[in-house]
Amino acid sequence: MPNTLAHIGLQTPLTRIGLKDVPLQWIAVGCIIPDLPWIFQRIFTFIPGISPLTLMLYSVSQASLAYCLLLSLALAMLTRNSKKIFLILATNSLLHLLLDASQHKWGNGVNLLVPFSWQPTNFHLFWPEHFLSYLLSLMGLMVFLILWPKAIRSDLLLKKPGKTKTIWATACLSVYFVSPTILLSPAYNANTHYCKTLSEISTRTGKKLELDRASYSATSNTIRCYLDKNLKISNLPIMESGIISIRGDFLDEKTIKLREYHVHKIFRDYASYAGLLLTLLLWTHTLLFQKHNNTHRKSL
Repeated sequence: MPNTLAHIGLQTPLTRIGLKDVPLQWIAVGCIIPDLPWIFQRIFTFIPGISPLTLMLYSVSQASLAYCLLLSLALAMLTRNSKKIFLILATNSLLHLLLDASQHKWGNGVNLLVPFSWQPTNFHLFWPEHFLSYLLSLMGLMVFLILWPKAIRSDLLLKKPGKTKTIWATACLSVYFVSPTILLSPAYNANTHYCKTLSEISTRTGKKLELDRASYSATSNTIRCYLDKNLKISNLPIMESGIISIRGDFLDEKTIKLREYHVHKIFRDYASYAGLLLTLLLWTHTLLFQKHNNTHRKSL
């Protein structure tokens, strides 16, 4: 999927075509909402006792359009103009998912229609290492640099919610966090991210497998994915350890014969970290700047 900077670089001007003077802060949040489940998945992976399979199946549902809209609506309830903020967040969530679907994502994809359909959407237009990704990332950095001085003065429309909006926010968040547990079985039966293939070890032989951005160890010639840390590769050319996407078939329970593979660069991860950090710093700077100005006005 494109990195966070790339999303912000493309989606900011697209959003402002239809909505003038939209706060950059809310555009950035909309760009991040679809990635939140995967961010938390990485964090919770390191907590003992949590099943990586359950965690992945749970995250798949939350990363769908329907759940992005639920979270967008909950956040919009914290503002004076909930309709406007919801439109900003919902639009950017949708744009994010469509941009994600434009990239090659073997064994992965955008679940736009969950829970109504588990068929992933994938247009297979370019890899994350394509020149376009670097261009969009640079655009994202320029968006922050150019718009930052004006952005910290923007009216974020924040307001403590009343009773009705509190009920709406609570209801949306409850559905957002609780209902994915109901969808674990449908996601598993749909073999999302090849989870069923990987889980049923005794029946792997002869089945195909696709993995998106798995860790490869040149020392042991193995691939590490979320459900198996020791998948052997029978025919991978000599290469350095890194992140690769693969398409192949199981020769036995632990060995894969590759049909295709693609080596990834780590730029995407660092660009995403930069986009997340800049978004956090922008929100922090804005709130502190506006609090200082309000305090200064009251003292005059």
